[in-house]
Amino acid sequence: MCRQGGKWFFILLWFLAFALVNWPIGSIASMKLTPVIFGLPFSVFYFWTAYSVLILAGILVAWKVMRS
Repeated sequence: MCRQGGKWFFILLWFLAFALVNWPIGSIASMKLTPVIFGLPFSVFYFWTAYSVLILAGILVAWKVMRS
């Protein structure tokens, strides 16, 4: 049961990360602010971070699925 619960958690994490980079959440959230973070415009920083989380969640989902 614990393994199955961990799998569902990572699948949910992947769907949430996927929602962050797609319309409407991604377009609304990335254009709200216009500051500069680490020398990058906010929208570039937002999408860089969101896609990084999406990739890491995808790797974790694949790892959990392949392990069981």
